[in-house]
Amino acid sequence: MQSSINRDGFLPPDPDELVAEGEPPFADAATATAREKADHDLDTLQHEVRLLRARIGILREDAESALKAQANLIDANAHVQLGSYPWAKLALATGAAFIAARIIRSLPFGILLAGAAGHLSETRRW
Repeated sequence: MQSSINRDGFLPPDPDELVAEGEPPFADAATATAREKADHDLDTLQHEVRLLRARIGILREDAESALKAQANLIDANAHVQLGSYPWAKLALATGAAFIAARIIRSLPFGILLAGAAGHLSETRRW
């Protein structure tokens, strides 16, 4: 291997020694490095966003299946308690309560209280 000695008789300086530590060897290198770093960061962020979207999708599916399971459980409990057609029976009971409340509101309470007082007075005599 041939060594190159300059005309003063010294070895030329090593190019690595001419560049200060952390300093790019030429001006365009800093731009390329910064751009590469930015591209790498962008790729990393895009990958993390994809992962987060996948996790959100899994959470949505889990929540959806939990809601369906809860609805099935409620429906099964209603069938156990009320038999077949539980919602029709529940609607009938609600309608009957509404009608009973309307009838009770339309009754004159004075007459009812007078009848109850008469009934109480007769029961005291015994």
